[in-house]
Amino acid sequence: MPRHGESVVGRAPTAPSVLVGRDRERSEVAVLLEEARLVTLLGSGGCGKTRLALELVDELASQLPDGVSWVDLGSLSTPSMIPSAVAAAVDIRERSSEGLLDTLVDHLGGRQLLLVLDNCEHLVEGCAEIVTVLLGGCPQLRVLATSREPLAVTGEAGYVVAGLATPPPNASSRASVGETDAARLFELRARQVRSGFRITDADAEAVGRICRRLDGIPLALELAAARVRVLTPRQIADGLDDRFRLLTGGARDSPARQRTLEASVQWSYDLLDVSQQRALTRLSVFAGGFGLEAAEVVVSGSDVAVADVLDLITDLVDRSLLQVTERGGEARYRMLETIRAYARQRLAEIDDPTQVRDRHLDHFVELARQAQPGLLGPEPDPWIERLGSDIDDLRAAMDWAVDSGRGHDVLDIAETTFTFWMVRGLYVEMSRRLHDAVRALPADEAGRARGLMAASLLTMMGGDHPAGHALADEAVPLARAHGDDATLARALIYRAWCGSLSGDATSERIAADMEAGIALAERIGAHETRLGGMMFSGTLDVPGRSFADGHRLLEQAVTEMEQAGFTYLLVIARTFLGARCVLPAGDLDRGREHAEAALTVGRRLGLRSFISTALTVLGGAAVLGGDEDTAREQLAEALEVAERSGLRTDVMVARDWIALAADRFGTPAEARVAAEAALAAAREVGSRPFEASAERLLGVVALREERPGAARGHLARARDRSSEPRNVFTLGRSLLALAHLAAGDDELAHARELAHEGLDVLAEHQDRPGMADALETLAVLLLARGQPEPALRLVGAAERFRAETGIGRFPLEAATVARCLDDAGRLGAGQSDTYRQEGAAMSLDEAVAHARRGRGERNRPSTGWDALTPTERDVVRLVARGCSNTEVGEQLFISVNTVKTHLSHVYAKVQVQGRAELVAAAARRDL
Repeated sequence: MPRHGESVVGRAPTAPSVLVGRDRERSEVAVLLEEARLVTLLGSGGCGKTRLALELVDELASQLPDGVSWVDLGSLSTPSMIPSAVAAAVDIRERSSEGLLDTLVDHLGGRQLLLVLDNCEHLVEGCAEIVTVLLGGCPQLRVLATSREPLAVTGEAGYVVAGLATPPPNASSRASVGETDAARLFELRARQVRSGFRITDADAEAVGRICRRLDGIPLALELAAARVRVLTPRQIADGLDDRFRLLTGGARDSPARQRTLEASVQWSYDLLDVSQQRALTRLSVFAGGFGLEAAEVVVSGSDVAVADVLDLITDLVDRSLLQVTERGGEARYRMLETIRAYARQRLAEIDDPTQVRDRHLDHFVELARQAQPGLLGPEPDPWIERLGSDIDDLRAAMDWAVDSGRGHDVLDIAETTFTFWMVRGLYVEMSRRLHDAVRALPADEAGRARGLMAASLLTMMGGDHPAGHALADEAVPLARAHGDDATLARALIYRAWCGSLSGDATSERIAADMEAGIALAERIGAHETRLGGMMFSGTLDVPGRSFADGHRLLEQAVTEMEQAGFTYLLVIARTFLGARCVLPAGDLDRGREHAEAALTVGRRLGLRSFISTALTVLGGAAVLGGDEDTAREQLAEALEVAERSGLRTDVMVARDWIALAADRFGTPAEARVAAEAALAAAREVGSRPFEASAERLLGVVALREERPGAARGHLARARDRSSEPRNVFTLGRSLLALAHLAAGDDELAHARELAHEGLDVLAEHQDRPGMADALETLAVLLLARGQPEPALRLVGAAERFRAETGIGRFPLEAATVARCLDDAGRLGAGQSDTYRQEGAAMSLDEAVAHARRGRGERNRPSTGWDALTPTERDVVRLVARGCSNTEVGEQLFISVNTVKTHLSHVYAKVQVQGRAELVAAAARRDL
C-alpha cells in the first residue's frame, strides 16, 4: 500500500511550462470535485483541458490520502484496452483481462484516490462503462476526466474549458493587449523561440487580432507564437486566413493530433458520423452566432429532416464543436473560428456549398423582411439588438448574394433593414455593398434605381456629399423610366437633401425636388417617405418661404411621427427641430428641449450619428447662450462620438460649432486654428455650405486680428459659396462682416449697402439672432454718419432680444457695440438711455422695419444702374478695366460661374447686349 499522500504508479506527467491564467477555472473545478465524484473537463481540441487537469493534480495530490493516478487514453484505439490502462496506472499486475474490472474495484475499493482519465472523446462509451463500475464499487474514489464530449454518466459534473481571455477589438497598445491571458501566453511562448520578444505598441494590434481570431485557444496560440521565429506578429495575423498551412510545427514530443492546428480539429471531425459531419459543415456557412430556426433552414434538406436538426446540434454541442450562449431567453450557437474554417474546407467534399449558402441567404432575406415593421415602429430596440447579433451573417449573406448573381437580394436586405444600418452608423459599408449589388444587376434592371437611391443617402451620411448627390441624380431618371414611384419619391427627396449639403444644386432645384418628392409620396401613400421629406424640407432655406413656414412643416412632421410611432425618424426630426429652434429662431430653451429628448432616445438606440448631432445642438445653444463650460464639454463629446464612429459628416458639423465656440470664448488664434480644422473637415466631405461657414469665421477672425486683406478673401469666398444654394446663416453674416470691413476702409455707403443686404437675407428667413446682429451693425454705421438717435434705438431693440433669449454677442459685435456706445457719449447724446429704451420698446420685426425706413434707397429699382447690388458694381468696375471672368473671380474671390451669373443680371438691369456695350456704358458713367 502506498504511504499517505503518495501518488500511485500512474503518475501525472510533468507540466511542460508555467500555466498562464486559469485562476478562476482552477478554483471552480476544485469546488466541483468536492461536490461531485465525476467531473469532466469539456472543450474543443487544444483549449487546455489537459493542462488545467495537470495543474489541479499538482494542487490536490497532497490533499488526498491515496494521491492521484493519471491515465492517458490518447494512444488507445479500442474501448477494451481501457481497463488494462487503468490497471497499469494503479499498479495492478493483471494475469488476464477476464475479471479485471472486479479486480480494480477490489484494489481501489477503500482508497481515497483521484483517478484522472485524459483524452476520453474517442472512447466515450468505454470510459463511461468503466467509470460507472468504479464509482459504484469504490465509494471514496473520485474521477477527473478530460474529453471533447461528456461521458453521460449519472452524477457527472461537466465543466467547459473556454479559450483564454482575449483583448477587446479596440485594444491597440501594449498595456491594453498585454494584460490579457491570451496575449500573455502568446508572448511567453514567442519568447521561447525568439529570446527578448516583447509585445510593443507597434505590434499590439496584430497580437490582439491573433488572439481573437484564434479564440484564445492555447494550442493555436502556441503554434502561432512559434512562427515568431521567422514572421512578425502582423504577418502572422494577416496569414490566419490560411491558418492550417501557417499553424504547424508543434513540439515533436507532442501527440500527432497536437502538432498542427488542422490535426487537432480533424481528430474531432473524424469522430463524427456522416450526418453529424454534414450538419457541422453546413453550419460553417454562418459567420457568427445563430439560433435554432436559422440552423433548421440551413441544415435541413432532402437528406436531413427539420425535426432532426435539434438532435444534431445537441450532438455537436456535446462534442465541443458548438458553444451555447443565451440571448433574449433563446439559445444561440457559436462555432469557434478554427472549427468553422476546417468545416468550410470539408463542405465541398460532402455537400453542395451553393445550395447551402443559398438557404443561408434566403433565411436572412426573410429575417430582414420580418424586421422592417419593428424597426420603423415605436419600439425598434428589440430588432436593433436582434440584427446586431446577426450582423456578421447579414454581411455574409449579402456577400454571397453579389458573388452568386443575386444582387437584388442585397437591395431587399438593405431596404428592409435600412434603419438598422443608419442606427449603427455603417453608412460607408452599406453604400459600398449597394454599389457592388447595383454593378451585379443587368443594365436594364429596375432594381438599379432602388440601389442607387439608397446608396445616395448612405454615401452622403458617410461623408461624400457630391457622390451622394450624383447617385441620387442617377437614380431619379431610372426610377421614372421604370415607373417606380416609391423609389422616385425617395430619390427626389435625397437628391434635394444631398444637393443642399454638397452645394451641387441650385436653391430652386432643391425646392422643386423636395416638393415633388413629398407630393408623390403623399399620392402613393408612402407615409414614411412623406414624413422624411417634410422633415428634411423643414430644415432648408427655401427661396420665398419664411422660416415660420419651414418650422411649421418640421413641427407637423414631428407630430405625425409621434402619432405613427416612428421612433427612429422622430429622433432625427427632433434633432433637426432643436437645431432650427436654436438657429434661426433663437429659442434656446425649446432647442434644448428637443435636442435632449432626441439625445435620450438616441443613446437608448445607440444611434451614434444623431447622438453626436444632438450634442452639437446642445453645445450650439450653450455657445449662443454664453455658457462656455457646457458648450466646450458637449461639443467635445459630439466630436469624440463622431470621430470614434467614423462619421465624417458629423465630425464636420461638430467642428463647425467648435470653431464658433472658439470665436465666442477663445482668443483669435484659437478661433483661427479651430476654423481651419472646420474648413478641412468640410473640404474632406465636399460640402460647399460648410466650407462657406468656415471661410466666414476665418474672415471674422482676420477682422479681429486686423488683417483686412485676408478677411476680404475669406469673406468673399464665404459669400460666393453661400449664395447658391442659399445658406442664410452664412450669407447674411458674411455680408455683415463685409460691412464691418468696408466701414474700416471708410467706405460707409458701401458698408451700409452690405449691411442692409445682410439684414434683408436674415430677415427674409427670420434668422432672429442674425437680425439682431444686423441691427447692431447698422447702428455702428449710423453712428459713423453722426446719427446717434436711430443708432441707439437699434441697439436698444437688439438688447431687448438678447435679454429675452439669453443670446449674447460674439467678440466682433461686442467690440463694435461698445465703440458705438462710447461714440454716442462723445457725440453728446445726453438722452442715450432714452433712445435705447425707445428701441427696447420695439419688437425685433418692428426694429427691422424701423431700420429699413432709414435706408433711403432701400427699395432698389428693378432696372437701371441704381438696381445694381454692391457686388454687381464691383464686377462692372473690374470688367471695365479689362479683366477676364477668371480675373474678376480671383479679385473678388468668387467662382467664374458666379461672375457669369452676376454679368447676366447686370446685362438685364442696365439693358445692354454684351460685354462690349457694358464696358462702353460704364465708361460713360465713369465707373
